[in-house]
Amino acid sequence: MPANFLKKYYKKILVYLVAPISIGLLIILMSYPQGIFQIDILSYVFIYSYSIGIPYMLVSAIIELQLEKRIRWLNKPLKRFVITVLLETIWAFLLILIIHYIFLFRIRGDNMSLIYERTINAFIYAAIFIVLGVITQNSIFFFKNWKQAAVNEEILKREILLVEFEVLKNQINPHFLFNNLTALTSLVYKDQDKAALFIDQLANVFRYILEFRETEVVDLATEKKLLNTVAFLYRIRYDESLQLNIDLPEEKNRYVIPMVLQILLENAIKHNKLSTKKPLKVEIKQEGSYIYVKNNLQPKTAIQHSNKLGLKNIQSRYKYLSDKEVNIEKTEKYFNVRIPVLNKKP
Repeated sequence: MPANFLKKYYKKILVYLVAPISIGLLIILMSYPQGIFQIDILSYVFIYSYSIGIPYMLVSAIIELQLEKRIRWLNKPLKRFVITVLLETIWAFLLILIIHYIFLFRIRGDNMSLIYERTINAFIYAAIFIVLGVITQNSIFFFKNWKQAAVNEEILKREILLVEFEVLKNQINPHFLFNNLTALTSLVYKDQDKAALFIDQLANVFRYILEFRETEVVDLATEKKLLNTVAFLYRIRYDESLQLNIDLPEEKNRYVIPMVLQILLENAIKHNKLSTKKPLKVEIKQEGSYIYVKNNLQPKTAIQHSNKLGLKNIQSRYKYLSDKEVNIEKTEKYFNVRIPVLNKKP
């Protein structure tokens, strides 16, 4: 039990042992430097420092604990500082009066003028060290809590983005499933072998979604398999109205966000006209440390208003994963989105 207690509180015990005598010796050096070499003065300093220091620190710790429940440093730092200094100064003054009464009046029998002088001097030193101590101690406390609050805020933002991205995927999946089931209905009557292959590829897409929906990133080789599967389904649905050119390396040591390429491809199909005379041309290629999804622009005349939350969410998520940004470029002829390829998992 004593060993566990020491292991748990040894830092606090060390502070309680070192701080009072350190301050006492510092005051001696400031007020009476030659006293540092006199045994009787050093003995007096040890007794005096611990008599005041330990009770002061114990009660100050209680004051800090109670104030933290009522006036947090992060919420009202100035008010907390003033009240802390005031309460600890009052306690120090009372403690000095008690110790001086016992030591100087009862034990040593000093006259009142000398006791008064030493009490005032002790109080001045105490006030200085209290202000410095409160500033130092609580600056460290404030910084640690501020830093932790900043970390918590980043974690919260990251979790919100993950939820938003999950919502985005959940919006796309039913839409994607409905369109493919509609295509499958007509395909069953035309070509049963192709319909069977279509069902198999559609199952692969949703197997991927179930497997990687909780994953933050996937390797490029895995994402390419999904994209090729999705491309197969799109080519059957749109035939010559959609021209897909996918040129990606199968790399297992480079990563992207799961389904991000499918989302960008779905986005291009959703916002543009597709016809055999004017096919939608989509290129998905790697260019250095980026993958771009580029399509020719032939916007639909009647389309539901887009708030571009999908693209904004992708941009925000990549800010947490990479120092490289998602680039969006739109001209009169084409729309191009470039996403960074990650070299390692976050």
